[in-house]
Amino acid sequence: MHAWTKDGNPAEHPEPWGLHGAFTTLRRFACGHLPFRDDYLDRLLDSANRIGANWVPSKKELSARLDEFLANQPEVLDGLIRICLFDGLLGISSRPALSDGNPVTGRLLEYRRPEPLAKSTVEAQLYGRLSELDVATEDWLLLDPEEGDLRESATSNLIFAQGNDLLIPDKHILQGIVLNKLIPILQAEYSVSRGSPQENDIPEFDEIILCGTGRGVAPLTALPELGWTSRNNQVFQKARSQYQELVQP
Repeated sequence: MHAWTKDGNPAEHPEPWGLHGAFTTLRRFACGHLPFRDDYLDRLLDSANRIGANWVPSKKELSARLDEFLANQPEVLDGLIRICLFDGLLGISSRPALSDGNPVTGRLLEYRRPEPLAKSTVEAQLYGRLSELDVATEDWLLLDPEEGDLRESATSNLIFAQGNDLLIPDKHILQGIVLNKLIPILQAEYSVSRGSPQENDIPEFDEIILCGTGRGVAPLTALPELGWTSRNNQVFQKARSQYQELVQP
């Protein structure tokens, strides 16, 4: 972990969850490639502005600090790089990439994100609870406590598939970088509509697919609280193949 004050002085990287701040996570492959780097930095700055951060560095400064951090990492690092902007502090950390493509068991969590269009470290009741799971193979699927629909997971966007018909949530969520890149490709091959299914709609779907930085594209195998199990993997296999092409250096 590395951290710097807004004046550029080294500092201790705090535990992020519960602090006022914004964050983003990038994937670095062992070859050194960071797909969609600029998109992630832009997303971080947008999140910081949305939450009213009292200090937002320039993209140039962010990029320079990221380069400095990466220069001190193992050359073969295959991992996730998290960048946090706290009040007057920039922090960068890394961890192994353990969940890429892994089948996932979903666990239901009633939760409504306070600012869906921003990735905020203040959401300790969401991101902090990931420590209760084996994140490599489990995830929280968020059930809105007021409207009863499923919108996203704690780590990923969701694609609900029924045959060749795909339903992708688009309201009250943060549409991730990976999903943004995939949607135009999916629309060329499938019938894509936008919306969030209700809890009682879930049994209709053959597949539920997770799309995110750490998971890449991964299949949900079961959501035990709703009695759902996957019945197919054709859309997942196609989307996974498309994702792997997108992240090539």
